[in-house]
Amino acid sequence: MRITTRTYTMERDGISGFLAAPPGAGPRPGVLFIHHASGITAEIHLYAEDLARRGYAAFAVNMFHMLGAKGHDQHALGAQMQKDHEDAAFLRVIGEGWRFLLSQPGVDRSRTGAIGYCMGGRLAIPFAADTPALRAIVCNYPSIRDEQPSEHRPRLGFDTVKELKCATLVFWGGRDAISPPAMQLRVMAGLMGNGAPLEYHFYHDAAHGFFSPDGENHNADVAHRAWPITVDFLERYVDAPPAA
Repeated sequence: MRITTRTYTMERDGISGFLAAPPGAGPRPGVLFIHHASGITAEIHLYAEDLARRGYAAFAVNMFHMLGAKGHDQHALGAQMQKDHEDAAFLRVIGEGWRFLLSQPGVDRSRTGAIGYCMGGRLAIPFAADTPALRAIVCNYPSIRDEQPSEHRPRLGFDTVKELKCATLVFWGGRDAISPPAMQLRVMAGLMGNGAPLEYHFYHDAAHGFFSPDGENHNADVAHRAWPITVDFLERYVDAPPAA
């Protein structure tokens, strides 16, 4: 399928991110990508374009640019941006990205989902809890730590998952040093108790960041297996018409 792509900038468009969508009037489902600590990297572009070829409108919101960061190389920005900005600021710009996605021609407001990676997977949880219209989220190795609530992070992932009403797909790695298996079990307990549809996959030989070919933990085999699972999940919980 032929698709159109465009990079948006704050200076020109008042929003920053990457949009991929098929042409035509729609209606079509929409998926918001919430990037990891390295920003919008190559694989996010590729996955957004793949979804566009499948009939979705996909928008990857550039949270760092939306919060004032400059330049295109964002690999080293994650830790400092999270230190400088509270989760509330990130959630605000995620919401702006979602509303921008909804404003695109042909996007069906009743069929939207989100895919988050690392810090984006963590932030997808409170975003989904606060956005009941969202039908599903995919959390790729969400960076949920064993920590106490703070001014920067007042809502912790292992508690907030209990509030989710949307379908959730989670990918974990057994070698994840940020959210090790003990924390993963704590998160899963909350997800299993919230009553919403849940699917999860655990890869014992994968580390945090296995999707990203630019990272030291890239695992091409696991990424190759995980993406079709993501597509299937979106087809069932986002692309499918709402239940009567």
